[in-house]
Amino acid sequence: MASKVDWADQTRRDVLTFQMVSPTNIDQVYGELEGVDLSGSSLSAAYYTDTRTSGTVRVIGGNWVRGSMIRVIHSVPEWGYRNELGTYIVTDDGASREHGEWSYSLTLHSRLFGLSVDKHARPWTIAANASALKAIRQSLRASGTPFREISPKDKKYKDAVVVESGTTRLKALFDISEVAGDRLDVDPHGRVTISPATSPASRTCKWRIDLADERGMAVDGLSRTTDWLQMADMVAVSHKYSDKVRKNGKQESVEREITGIAKVSSSTHQAHNKRGYSVVNFISVSEMSPKTAAQAQKLATKYLKDEQHELVEWELRTMYRPVWEGDVVELVVHDGLKEYQGVRKCFVKSLDLDLKDMTMRLRLKETASGDKGES
Repeated sequence: MASKVDWADQTRRDVLTFQMVSPTNIDQVYGELEGVDLSGSSLSAAYYTDTRTSGTVRVIGGNWVRGSMIRVIHSVPEWGYRNELGTYIVTDDGASREHGEWSYSLTLHSRLFGLSVDKHARPWTIAANASALKAIRQSLRASGTPFREISPKDKKYKDAVVVESGTTRLKALFDISEVAGDRLDVDPHGRVTISPATSPASRTCKWRIDLADERGMAVDGLSRTTDWLQMADMVAVSHKYSDKVRKNGKQESVEREITGIAKVSSSTHQAHNKRGYSVVNFISVSEMSPKTAAQAQKLATKYLKDEQHELVEWELRTMYRPVWEGDVVELVVHDGLKEYQGVRKCFVKSLDLDLKDMTMRLRLKETASGDKGES
């Protein structure tokens, strides 16, 4: 029977296994990769990247079967714990020879990377009234990519859409999944996942990182970035248009401009009286209906409200716990500026896992920031 899993127990013995997996059958394992140098091996994951996860594995000598995928497995024998960290295609296997022995630096990428270099050789038409989810399945099956559905959404195309030749399969899949309302990701076993696109703010918290907890996962060192000094405290909306008037019995064209201005409350910390200067977002709109000052004011108020999400991010190093990009955590801050103390709800924007000492560099983004700052 497995012992109790206690991630605060730093006396545990972490064991990493690297399996060589068939590129055409992810359930077929060729064997265990020998000679892995953990000091030159790491994994990374990032929520806003197209291919989600990548890594590097350094192998000295060993029995590397060229062309195989690499599956990284973490286990803690005394707990009876085993967890797949990821299954990767190898996109580079550069080698060097020193002291009579070859070493290899294997560049790892997710299945999604494979789709990013696979281009449509011919145009592909998605018919009107076709299911977006069925189109995703069709494309993944055509590319030989294993996938797993996690209660995905679906929507039918109103009009026919043509995916032009030369378009990468990943670009086409992202466009289709946006129509369906889904997000594409990868699971640790090497499958593309299709699940509803949800904001991190709506997800359940997975871990709490308390900076004052002596048995906590945080290693000393924390940094915070915020854009409050660059946030707009005023939005001006301008609409310029031509109007016809009669002058001296003749019809002439005159240029007119309607402006709406919205300002933040003086109590907000980006207000002029708090920073000593104003940041004005000036927005020109080419079309406005009706062409009235009230409408311009309405738009300015809306745009100002949209900008009042402060971008707050935290970076720290922690001992390993099973968190991944997109997971929600609570960061508990006990000191520093009072505006940033307390329980901060964040999600893992990106992470880098050092496989030698099983420490992670986490980049956390507060869920209240939304997608601000991302393209």
